[in-house]
Formats: sequence, C-alpha cells, structure tokens
Amino acid sequence: MPSGVLKEITAEDRSYYMASDIMALLGISKSKAYDVIRTMRKECIDAGKLTKAYPAGRIPKKYFDEYCMIN
Repeated sequence: MPSGVLKEITAEDRSYYMASDIMALLGISKSKAYDVIRTMRKECIDAGKLTKAYPAGRIPKKYFDEYCMIN
C-alpha cells in the first residue's frame, strides 16, 4: 500500500458504481455503460436527487439498484 494511504477503498466499500461495475452488472460495453451512467445521472440531477457537483462517470449505488430492481 502506498505511503500515506490509510485504507484502500474496494468496490464494495464505495457508495457509487463506476462504468466497470455497470459493465459487469449488465453485461454491456464500456461505451454503453457510460451512456447508462450519463442518462441516469441527468435524471437524478433533474429530479433533485444529485447536484451537478457529483463526480461524472459515477452513479449512486442506491439509485442504480432501485432503478434496475437489484436486491
């Protein structure tokens, strides 16, 4: 582990999904995963659930799981 790093964050520890996670969950290509994230992120911002300051290329796990009926 690099010096100064307290703990490496794993995919399970994060509160968001990245394109690679979406690719694995839905079995789609990287470009399609980014399209899904872009669309869902816009919907979240329009609904007031996210701010534009939320990092691009990520979608909250809670919203994605509800939207795709996972769990």
